[in-house]
Amino acid sequence: MTTSYKLEAVKLLKAEKKAERVKEAEELKAVQDEEEKKHQANLRRIAKKMAKIEKGLPVEEEVVVEEKPVVKKAPAKKKAVVKKAAKKAPVKRGRPKKKS
Repeated sequence: MTTSYKLEAVKLLKAEKKAERVKEAEELKAVQDEEEKKHQANLRRIAKKMAKIEKGLPVEEEVVVEEKPVVKKAPAKKKAVVKKAAKKAPVKRGRPKKKS
């Protein structure tokens, strides 16, 4: 037998999932509408260019520039240069050589 609090939890979970699906559908629709607007604008641009070509007028290339936000980086801190002292010859270890 299922308890009432478990049934309530299942109902709440289903309601949340349904709300999420509705929200995702709205977001998808907005993205698709934006893409469709861009596509229609591109088609209009091409149609204007083709009309100019058919009339025999010179066609000027329109340059579409998408501005990207400029991210300013914080200037890097300069590290202090540490001069290294001249190294001494390493001390030999082990058995000394025989003197003959």
